[in-house]
Amino acid sequence: MTIESAFNEHYHDLNVNERQTLSRILTNKRDFSNLTINELAKKALISKSFIIRLCKNIGYSGYSEFKYQLKRELEQADKLLNSQNILEQTKLDLSETMNLIDFDQLAMLCRKMKQAPRIYTYATGYGAKNILEDFKRGMVAAKKAIISFPTSIELKLNNSVMQKDDILFVVSMNGQADTVIKELPFLKEKGIIVVSITRFLVNPLASMSSFNLYLQTTDTNGFYTSYVPLCLLLDLIVKQFLNCEA
Repeated sequence: MTIESAFNEHYHDLNVNERQTLSRILTNKRDFSNLTINELAKKALISKSFIIRLCKNIGYSGYSEFKYQLKRELEQADKLLNSQNILEQTKLDLSETMNLIDFDQLAMLCRKMKQAPRIYTYATGYGAKNILEDFKRGMVAAKKAIISFPTSIELKLNNSVMQKDDILFVVSMNGQADTVIKELPFLKEKGIIVVSITRFLVNPLASMSSFNLYLQTTDTNGFYTSYVPLCLLLDLIVKQFLNCEA
């Protein structure tokens, strides 16, 4: 079982600090894979006992076993993503993203989009924000304007003008968009329809959203995240929107 799978399985058994620490490690595997427990504690500003407890809480005997698994996953990823099979991995990511799409849910979402007074978008990360700009272009072609929030500050400032049946798309690969998550209870109470787009893993953003859309993307060497699956998913939303009736 991968560390990410163990995280998903034990997600609700972990406290907030444990979830944040593990998410940080998984997002920066290469930075953490060679650290001793003392180095990890210093780098993450946590105690050794906290690290040991966290490892045990997700099914490992201790930090040594956890570190071994972390290095093993990096080695497997490096072996997988060489120059000969990068194309195959990309095809696999796109195929898995297609498998994750519930087209009945997508059709229902598009009907809601037809009826929505306004549609908003927000993304964590520069790359995802750029992809959403192209999504806006597609929706303009479909005669539906979209308002994008460049930062969580704009989202918070516009809470008061958002109204019932408006739709908010939130893109976050790991679903740990803490600044936005704090606003979701208030938005949902107002009747705002929140649509999350994340990787296929248990995450707080998806658990608090009205619609959950998932994608699969494999990081290259722990540094580069491909947004091709996100482009595919948003493209399908535009096409479904063009073909659905209100």
